[in-house]
Amino acid sequence: MSGLSSFFVVYLLMPAANWLAWKTKLLDMPKGRKGHSRPIPLSGGLAMFVGLLLVSTFFAGAQKTVAVLAVGGAVLVAIGWVDDTYKSQKKEFPALPKLTVQLLVAMMTFLMDIRFRGINLMWLGGEEGTYISFPILVSLLMTVLWIVGLINMVNFLDGVDGLAAGATAISAVTLFFLSMLKGQELTALLAVALAGAALAFLRFNFYPAKIFMGDAGSMFLGFALGVISLEGTMKGATIISLVVTVLAVGLPIVDTVQVIISRLLAGSPMYQADRRHVHHRLMSRGLSTKQTVIILYIVSLLFSVLAVFLFYSQ
Repeated sequence: MSGLSSFFVVYLLMPAANWLAWKTKLLDMPKGRKGHSRPIPLSGGLAMFVGLLLVSTFFAGAQKTVAVLAVGGAVLVAIGWVDDTYKSQKKEFPALPKLTVQLLVAMMTFLMDIRFRGINLMWLGGEEGTYISFPILVSLLMTVLWIVGLINMVNFLDGVDGLAAGATAISAVTLFFLSMLKGQELTALLAVALAGAALAFLRFNFYPAKIFMGDAGSMFLGFALGVISLEGTMKGATIISLVVTVLAVGLPIVDTVQVIISRLLAGSPMYQADRRHVHHRLMSRGLSTKQTVIILYIVSLLFSVLAVFLFYSQ
């Protein structure tokens, strides 16, 4: 029910987000590596954030995880909106303020006790029930790396119409099934609501896109995936639950890893935008935007099916 509600709320909010973008001139102007030839509103992320927050609060109330998504999401949407405003003016927003905000949001999540806590070693041959708690600094480091990593991974995917939203929806549906198998009702509710929000946005963002999510949207989606997975499948983690969670968000992780390796081998700066992402590589081989996105949807689905299969068969 929360998934359908989220879909319809975000769907109804999209025209207002579109109007706001034109009113404030928050538009992605065509230039350079851009694939579009006309200005496109950058406000889709705001509609997803507001819609998901309304639905989550209605169904789950002011629970801790909902509060973290609300506060952290609001901060990320705000800094993303500033970044998108710079883009609309054909300027570059410095990376340091964004990274600082991402780190602060990740640490806030940790302080709210949504974190890596430890691991059960039963899958490494230890006795059943053997559990190792991580030292506080290790827990903090792993939590921050996971959340900041996912924020930027989803942001990296947002380079082709429909890719980031579709991949997020697939990952969220996977986290929903995994949470249901673990009996985690709250994270299942949040995951399916996130999927609904992403699918509603996708209705307007699939090629040719009528609206973009902007950095505000991509950072929020990555943050939401990070929080839901930490509070869901990674809670009381075993080796297998860590593996299936990584598989659930497999596409953005694989894309980021291959970009990092490629830039290291080429001696290129890690922060410099280029066309090394997997969607750029596919399109450089002659695939159309639709073909590229559909292929990557299939890859993401395969990761998700494998994740559910591994979890169910343990």
